[in-house]
Amino acid sequence: MDEDYYAVNAEWYGALVADWQAPTDEAVRSLLGQCQGGVVVDIGSGTGSVLPLLRDLGAEKLYAVEPSAAMRVGLVATLGRDRDLLARTTVIRTGVPGAFDRLPGQWDVVTMLNVIGHLDDGTRGRLWSELGNRLTEGGRFVVALQPPETVVEVPWTDFGAVRIGENEIRTGGAATPVDDQTVEWTMQWTLVNADGEEREKRTAVHRWRALSIADLEVEARDVGLTISGSAEGMPMVGFGRTG
Repeated sequence: MDEDYYAVNAEWYGALVADWQAPTDEAVRSLLGQCQGGVVVDIGSGTGSVLPLLRDLGAEKLYAVEPSAAMRVGLVATLGRDRDLLARTTVIRTGVPGAFDRLPGQWDVVTMLNVIGHLDDGTRGRLWSELGNRLTEGGRFVVALQPPETVVEVPWTDFGAVRIGENEIRTGGAATPVDDQTVEWTMQWTLVNADGEEREKRTAVHRWRALSIADLEVEARDVGLTISGSAEGMPMVGFGRTG
């Protein structure tokens, strides 16, 4: 995962994803139900927005894996507002695969929301191997994908705007194919004032491995995991051990 990419919009990230928080929480809840205690790992935790839900679903110990220093500012702020969450959550200051050596030997739940496309094929293979070895019986892995699921050109798209007081942040982006597996996203955030005057423009470029749920299903099967459920209206799926 690319720290520099997230440093560009980390200041605004909480506002940019605010409208998605409720449907994301509902989707995760539908796939997990109650966690029944145990160890829960959130890979690519970002600002920690899903951690309160995971705690409320029954997580005993939480591990927030986040390599971006800029995003960890928001992550620790999330923890600091909730003393119970602060006591339960260990922040792992690196990404995968480096984080694996810093995590417990067994995992009851793993969440990975809008992150897996950042991994190259070798690292994603290592992730599946660790899931196959460490996920407990009855354990679940919940993963959310981002588009595109196949390598296509995505024309410049307006992804909407969010207001922060009198200001507004407008998001747009486009993707171009790099090879038969990867696209390169160019994302842009524009801050405008109440009069519609542009105050600041920020741009970030990152590569993304195009993946579909069907792709993940094949990879999961190789380590003894199968689909346990899918979220309605959202590219999010749960995997569990086949037994």
